Amino acid sequence: MSDLYRDSRRCYLIDHHSPAPPAVTLDHLDIAEYEEFFDTAQIDSVMVYCKDHWGMTYFDSKVPGSMKHPGIQGDWIRTVRDSVARKNLEFIAYYCIEYDEGAARRFPEWRVRQADGTPLIRDDLYAKWSLCCYQTGYREYSLSHMEEIIRNYHPDALFMDIFGASLCYCEHCRRKFREMFGYDIPETDEDIKLHRRDLVAFLNKNTYDYLAELRSRVKAIDPAIAITINFSCHYPKEIRDLLDYQFSEPLMKDNWYSSIYARDTAVGQYPILAPGEASQVYNYDREEQYICDLSSIAAQGCRVGMYSGSQHIDGTLEHLEAERLGSVYSILKELEPHFKDRQPVKCVGILQSDASKAINAFPFHPDAILRMKKHNPHTYAILGAMQLCEQAKLPYGILPEGEVSAERLAQYDMILLPEVYVLTESTASLLRKYVSGGGKLLISGKTGLWDTDFNPLNNFILSDLMGVSFTQIHTEYAQNTWSSYIKKTPDSSFNGIFDRTTPPVSDFFIEAECTDAHPEFTFVLPCTACSPTDWVNWWSPPPGAETTHPALTINQYGSGSVVYTAFDLFTMAAEESYRATGDLFRQITEKLNIKPVLRNITDIPNILRTAYFEKDDCYQIHQVSLMAHQFKGDVATVSGGVISVSTPVKEAVVIYPEHKTLPITQNGCEWLIQLPDFTIQQFIILKK
Repeated sequence: MSDLYRDSRRCYLIDHHSPAPPAVTLDHLDIAEYEEFFDTAQIDSVMVYCKDHWGMTYFDSKVPGSMKHPGIQGDWIRTVRDSVARKNLEFIAYYCIEYDEGAARRFPEWRVRQADGTPLIRDDLYAKWSLCCYQTGYREYSLSHMEEIIRNYHPDALFMDIFGASLCYCEHCRRKFREMFGYDIPETDEDIKLHRRDLVAFLNKNTYDYLAELRSRVKAIDPAIAITINFSCHYPKEIRDLLDYQFSEPLMKDNWYSSIYARDTAVGQYPILAPGEASQVYNYDREEQYICDLSSIAAQGCRVGMYSGSQHIDGTLEHLEAERLGSVYSILKELEPHFKDRQPVKCVGILQSDASKAINAFPFHPDAILRMKKHNPHTYAILGAMQLCEQAKLPYGILPEGEVSAERLAQYDMILLPEVYVLTESTASLLRKYVSGGGKLLISGKTGLWDTDFNPLNNFILSDLMGVSFTQIHTEYAQNTWSSYIKKTPDSSFNGIFDRTTPPVSDFFIEAECTDAHPEFTFVLPCTACSPTDWVNWWSPPPGAETTHPALTINQYGSGSVVYTAFDLFTMAAEESYRATGDLFRQITEKLNIKPVLRNITDIPNILRTAYFEKDDCYQIHQVSLMAHQFKGDVATVSGGVISVSTPVKEAVVIYPEHKTLPITQNGCEWLIQLPDFTIQQFIILKK
């Protein structure tokens, strides 16, 4: 297998989906200009279009029905391939799957169909891509193309974009679904909701089967080819396992959080994150924004990529984009030796569940990519969990449910369950043992209220751990935005803002009954439910009647503890409109006595991002200031704060932006390092 993906860390794609002339002529393509661009950008990996969203190939294909871009003279892919080989760059062949405008127009029988028989179109602001279904003749057409690419050009890697299976009602999909499940493919929203489990299984199987066939066919030609797909970290594990490495665009708020999610769902699979929004060619962001946004990817352990529309319609290039890329890639190149053979420091694990993604995720979008980009409630809650940990400056990571074991759980001081609707019995059993042995859990809202067949349960699967039993979900105040408020119980030890007010909670709350747990907060209902005839003022109705329903509970189970919030704490954090979530989370972690091996102490947690990694002989601290990202490239000096370490530190050294040794102060069993001020980023090594 080509192993360049193991070491390449600075990838770029010239994003040039190109219709035929006169719109895009490509009559001045010049490989010398390409090489100059690559050198300026300081890339070590290049992705090249072999077939784009328009269905244009950039090579001479012998597959019947193919259309090469009319502006291409000769074999452009061979020209680029040879150049990249001379420069010892990784060559990644790009091939677009479902969006193929040309094939859809030439072969209308290949189109993805809606339930009424009309074509499914990606109705974006500018682009209106047609989709092709690979249960039709398009399957062989696309697979044959990729065989040609591998046979003729032997790329180091094959990248498939717009992958996945869109919901299609063509005769082939209707017949296949009926054969699998014994009934017709659901069409109405009500039926889709009722049969969502089968529908998701059907589309995932179509995706898996296509990828498995592709893998078999191209590896028969070149066993060394590495295969990946876009958004790979958001696919089910059985699909991720077919890939040689994982590639994704950011879907989790920004590059920082997206990199963590991609990194931890691709352990050992050399993940790369490649944003497009880091650049607007012709409408450029400042250099400082490039450095902030792309350095955030490397800081959290992913390889860095980017794509942008840097090619003019005649094929010449926008060299200012190469200069912007070079400004950040030169920095990352300097730091790359430190990025190898390291592991994220573990403290808080955030449980991720493939099955839970399908619960409460409505409406169901037929376009696979739009469905991928729309956050399902579980994934959105995961984002909120990451944001809370980041604000608290606790080391954290994603723990996929498929990788849960007693050994993995034991590596964490605390596990978060953010709206993990579906939990298997085996995972539940492992969590019981983890808590019984001293582990800590923080569970939110509707976690554990569905079985693996997506059927609602009468009680939480972890009711014994939580010390509460389920009664019902309250949504009667959902239209208020704030469905309820929380009030301290008389003996609660929470303090600060919770002594002074009753903060609001999410658009639903759970009515539960304490069996063993101690209630720290109870719910206060809004004074009215808003309607066309009932409201109070311009904002959500204020608190009204108090209840005895527990809102936040703490339960002792064996040697461990479980905190349950009967509301959606983590989604509240992701929405960033509930002001008290960070303080509530901080106090929860203090009550659970969460003390990581190292932690950044700062009074600007929303400006400063801090990543923690570990090697055998050292810890690594990589800090990025968000100021450039949030304020259009403006930067100012910020304090790196203090690093507190609970194990001895022999030496503390700043590696970037300038080499500097830092003083270390011991305070009992704690070692404190005052970090320097910096502007965009800094990298520190603490030697054990």
